[in-house]
Amino acid sequence: MLQIQPSPNQTPLSIGDLLDLYTTLDLVKIRKIFQTFIIEDRHTPTDTPHYAATIFSKTGRHIITMLSCILGYTSDEHVDEVILAFLSIFTPRKPPAIMYNYAQFITDIVHEQFTRLPTKRVFKYSSVLFYMFLYYQTDNFPVSI
Repeated sequence: MLQIQPSPNQTPLSIGDLLDLYTTLDLVKIRKIFQTFIIEDRHTPTDTPHYAATIFSKTGRHIITMLSCILGYTSDEHVDEVILAFLSIFTPRKPPAIMYNYAQFITDIVHEQFTRLPTKRVFKYSSVLFYMFLYYQTDNFPVSI
C-alpha cells in the first residue's frame, strides 16, 4: 500500500474552504491573479467567474487541469470561483502561500464516493479505480509498473 506522510504544516483542502477564500479576494488580488495567469495579449475579464480556460497561460492551464482532476470536475474548460481562489495562492517564482493536503482530500472524497456508490451509481474518480486496479493487481499484468 502506498503511504503518504502529510507535512504538519499542510492545510486541509475542501471546496468550501476554497469558496471561503474566494469571498476574501478583493479586486486587487483578482487583478493579480489575472496578471500572473492570463495570456499577455488578452484583456483582463471584468465579468464574474466561469471564464474560458483558453484565456489563461500555459502554466495557468496546467494548474487548472490539475485542480479540476483533484476536485473531480468533468471538464477543465472553465474557471470558476473555486479555481480562481486556488490560483490566488501563487506568486511567480515563490512557493504557494498555502500548502494544501491533497492526499487527505483525495482519500476523503474517494471514500465518500465509494460509500455513495450503491445509491448514486456514479463514481467520478474512475482514474483512481484504474490506478488501484493496476497497483494492486501487478502480478496479473506482463508489463512492469
